[in-house]
Amino acid sequence: MCGIWGIINNGAPQCDSSAALAAAFRYIDGRGPDARGARQVACRGHAVTLAHSRLAVIELSALGAQPMVDHESGWTIVYNGEIYNYREIREALKATGQGFNGASDTEVLLRAWALWGPDALQRFNGMFAFAALNEKTGELWLVRDRFGVKPLLWGRCANGDIAFGSSVASVAGIVGTDIDTDYCARGVRYKAYETAQSGSPYKHVHAVAAGCWIKFQLSPERIGTTEGRWYALRDAVARRREAMSQTGDADLLEECRTLFDSAVQLRLRSDVPVAVSLSAGLDSASIACMMQRHGADTHAFSFGSPSERTSEGPGTESLAKATGIDVTYVWPRYSAWDLYEVMEQTMAFQEAPFSGLSPIAQNAVFHKVRNAGFKVLLGGQGSDEIFAGYRKFIIIALREALHRREPKGALRLMYSLGLMLAHEAGQARMYWQNLNRYKGGKNKAAAFRMLDWEPGAHNLWGEAGISLPDRQIEDIQQWSLPTLLRYEDRNSMGCGIETRLPFMDYRLIEFALALPTHMKIANGYGKWMLRHAAKGLVPDVVRLNRKKRGFDVTQNWITQGIGAALRGTILDHAAALQGPLKSGAELDALLSDESLAHDPDLLDEALLLAWLVDPTRVPRRQAGASRLAA
Repeated sequence: MCGIWGIINNGAPQCDSSAALAAAFRYIDGRGPDARGARQVACRGHAVTLAHSRLAVIELSALGAQPMVDHESGWTIVYNGEIYNYREIREALKATGQGFNGASDTEVLLRAWALWGPDALQRFNGMFAFAALNEKTGELWLVRDRFGVKPLLWGRCANGDIAFGSSVASVAGIVGTDIDTDYCARGVRYKAYETAQSGSPYKHVHAVAAGCWIKFQLSPERIGTTEGRWYALRDAVARRREAMSQTGDADLLEECRTLFDSAVQLRLRSDVPVAVSLSAGLDSASIACMMQRHGADTHAFSFGSPSERTSEGPGTESLAKATGIDVTYVWPRYSAWDLYEVMEQTMAFQEAPFSGLSPIAQNAVFHKVRNAGFKVLLGGQGSDEIFAGYRKFIIIALREALHRREPKGALRLMYSLGLMLAHEAGQARMYWQNLNRYKGGKNKAAAFRMLDWEPGAHNLWGEAGISLPDRQIEDIQQWSLPTLLRYEDRNSMGCGIETRLPFMDYRLIEFALALPTHMKIANGYGKWMLRHAAKGLVPDVVRLNRKKRGFDVTQNWITQGIGAALRGTILDHAAALQGPLKSGAELDALLSDESLAHDPDLLDEALLLAWLVDPTRVPRRQAGASRLAA
């Protein structure tokens, strides 16, 4: 896991890139604190610079250093991520006569790309974003993994220079920092910043789309650009559904167990210790218990405190006692200044606006993990999307059954909806607040109260006839996972932590999406298949718990300092914020602790305005940072 950066200087075969490199490393050093590397080559009338900051996880020696060069083929690579099945691919490459200098997955990726080209991508099981340059042919490829777990941004300057890398701020600093107001407004209103079509808060910076590539062809006269897609999720799910159409429920259950077991086992491959993020929920508990089954030394980190009843601490403690998992609880006692510092640091890590206080709490967890000496952390991201865990999926599945005139299926889903409502009545306020995201539809979205922007209207329920799997795919590609993956990647990598997500294994995703509805939602539960697969693995008190909660912050951070930090930042820079600020907005009242604490949408507007004060702020990595997670 690392940070990458590069630039093609258009028509300048000799170019001093030292200043640009120094600026880039300021942004990507956190992603790879163990080593730096850079290489500049003259290629067909252009100067190409590739840079890399390394987090050493596999092959800790210099044999894993980047940029990595294959002199025989002419390919040079800088790469961020992990190819989990690198050992199997390495053996396949050896069978063709390929030799290896070290034991890194980077060298496996380089040799595979040199031998098979883009055809190699279908063989990879992992998360990755890489740039590959061939000095002999003048090709430079930017490639991103199936689901966009790892970031890869790029942009073109007015003079034709092309910059790219893991950091959107570093690219924007070169190609332009004009804010994409549609991106920001959509994110504040719908809590979905990144989508399949929009992956950057800047107008001139673009994301390589998930499962896609961009190829720059260098020639003395020009830099040609072509784009392509190497993975299509809908097609893959359709093929999977056809392949398992005649498979019985018992066999599907066994296949689910096998795939999940494999997904976790592959992500335990590491030359450094591996920990796990744990809550009292099914997803992280399944991963932690599977780690134990494989004999891993299972150390967990959990946001909460056993002595704080409103946190997840008591539930996590019960799980830990039942399973013997060693847990470090993260429950910071911040001063007002600490809260300002950690908010600013989270904004710098994210390089984009975010919703709510959970990303700040997530940042605190990753700091704790790093300070404990871990570099790799497994997490449960993706399970709700692929196994239909969100409560909205019951309504979407019911609507589909009614649309298709399937009375038996509709009755089963009505029963599940009734059970869910009965058991979660105590969380009605939370669900009502989240429902605001779904009120847009074809109508105009509710106006902002501080922002002088018009949020577009989006239908997050999906069209009337949409199927459950198709709506799940929309969450994976559009309305849920892209933004959550950004939060996780930027916070973890800002702390020098590699997070690995078993539920993002493409085999498990395709399988889960292809399941029939009755194996996703039943008896008032979402994730019905996963609950059955976890029988005997996860204690029933967790496995059969009907109540659902997200990664929430129950501490009074707004009154303890976040509110004051937001007011100070926004009011001190009100003149500079005249463009996005709504004329006549009563900022003193809207930014009061009471308003921010009781209106999540207003809090998100304030967080965006505070981010806009300095969108390309550089992360501060002073020694005091470790104190924030104490």
